[in-house]
Amino acid sequence: MPERHYMRIRKEPNIEPALKIRGKFAYLVPVVLGVLFGTCSFVGCHEGTIDERNIILYADICFFIALFVLIFRCSLKLMEKVPPHFDRLDIPFSFFRHLKLDWTPKSVVAVWGMICVCWLPYAIIFFPGTYWFDTSWQLTQFFDPNTPITDHHPFALTYVLGFFANLGKAIFHNAVYGLYALVILQAALSALSLASVTCYLARFTVPWKIRFSLAAFFALFPFLPCLAMSLAKDTVATPFFVFFSIMFCEIWRTHGTSLASPLFDVLLVVNILIASVTKKTGMYIIVLSLLLLAFAVRTWLVKAGVIVIAAIPYLVVGVIAPTFILPALHIEQGENSEVLAVPLQQVANVVHNHPSSLNNEDLDEIREIYQQEPERLQQEYCWYVSDPIKGQRIPPEDVHRLGRFWLRQMAGHPNDMTAGWAGLSASWFSFDVFSKGKPTQDDLTILSSSTHHHPGVDQFIAWPNHTKGGLAFGRFYEQTLLMLPVVNVLFQKALWASVLPFFLVFVSLRNKDWWRMLILNMPIIATLLTLVAGPTSAYGEAVRYVLPLVYTIPLFLCISLFVMRQQSEA
Repeated sequence: MPERHYMRIRKEPNIEPALKIRGKFAYLVPVVLGVLFGTCSFVGCHEGTIDERNIILYADICFFIALFVLIFRCSLKLMEKVPPHFDRLDIPFSFFRHLKLDWTPKSVVAVWGMICVCWLPYAIIFFPGTYWFDTSWQLTQFFDPNTPITDHHPFALTYVLGFFANLGKAIFHNAVYGLYALVILQAALSALSLASVTCYLARFTVPWKIRFSLAAFFALFPFLPCLAMSLAKDTVATPFFVFFSIMFCEIWRTHGTSLASPLFDVLLVVNILIASVTKKTGMYIIVLSLLLLAFAVRTWLVKAGVIVIAAIPYLVVGVIAPTFILPALHIEQGENSEVLAVPLQQVANVVHNHPSSLNNEDLDEIREIYQQEPERLQQEYCWYVSDPIKGQRIPPEDVHRLGRFWLRQMAGHPNDMTAGWAGLSASWFSFDVFSKGKPTQDDLTILSSSTHHHPGVDQFIAWPNHTKGGLAFGRFYEQTLLMLPVVNVLFQKALWASVLPFFLVFVSLRNKDWWRMLILNMPIIATLLTLVAGPTSAYGEAVRYVLPLVYTIPLFLCISLFVMRQQSEA
């Protein structure tokens, strides 16, 4: 015993300074967030431009650095005040004393029912569902023999949409009723996934009152049911991403021993396959998260198992599907310009702002890459969305040409290249984004109608432009809910897309087992990476991109904070 005590005392002087240094190093996270916020806020308020001579740019950066350092520090101090009241937080409210909220089927079903009851009015208001442009485009591909099905949007989902549309025609003589059945199924799965998040947190000893507050948030936060009543690849894939996140956390919690259960493994593989075939970026997030999770499990056998599971969605979606399934079904490959949205936008910004700086060789390269004249590219460019300047499939040689051209322009026009990216990411890193003729674009807006749809779908489906009360509720949502002081912070894209994910990184770095905590939060970090590499943050579709974070950040935030609390008390 004396020797063991002596060794502990000898190690502590080496550990404590390291913890303090890393604790201070963690403050680089809010500093980086402040720089991004200041830059994107300036770009978002100046029509996608950066002027390094404008003092407002530096004032924005300094303000947001100070703001986020203060917020992150105060949040940790507030968390330190929780332990003295922890026991009281674990006592249920008397009216709900029979609602245990533990990780059992009974509790999950009870919370699921509570959420569904609160979401039921939205199912009536938004009958027969709201449908995004991409959904109508996929339906046009399915029904129109002259429009080929492409893998631009997940082809598996295209067939699912067509199946439910045909089901509606066969049973109700109305394709939209079949699609509405899919909407209700999607909403039910979404509610079930959120109920599972609430009850799963009992595994990490999150207090009952916090779990109940989380269930109330899922049931009452109107953005969630409003998006659940719309139909697109993001809304279909998100519940499966939530189930994956729960299983990911369970593997992390048990150091991989949960993989010893064959049922767990089968459910995990089936879930990640569905999440991957319904949304391509979901596959990349899942694969990256699982590969890094292999470093957080104990035995080499379990590490190999995690890597094998991570390889399955990539092999199915990235290898088997394009090699065998797409040719067999005569499905055309999707455009690769989606993953090149940021560099394409950055170069187009240089063409837009400095056409006279480009020589004839540069202009020829632009014609090859964009497959349009530079003059047209200059006119089509829109600073907050890349869709007008992309859409074509770029050959491999032109991808390399784009890379070389991108490097040259980054050296010659760094401000324009930075502004090109910041314009696409402005709503992820700003609370104030607007453009001429456009309202503010930084809120979690909802889809109130389906009027914006592919015109080709009208000849096959009696398209429902409006819902029972969607327009009226949409006006209430935008004119009242988004305007409420304090509460309106919850409706900011940037809160979910950057502030909370960066706070999770900050909390992870402040933890003793910081590397394990960072791995725990990889599904959130990887999702953030897909956002900053995406084609827009301010356009209407951007709310779909941030939807998985709204669903899953409460899970990872609660786990991170309470694991940190437990380790600080150990």
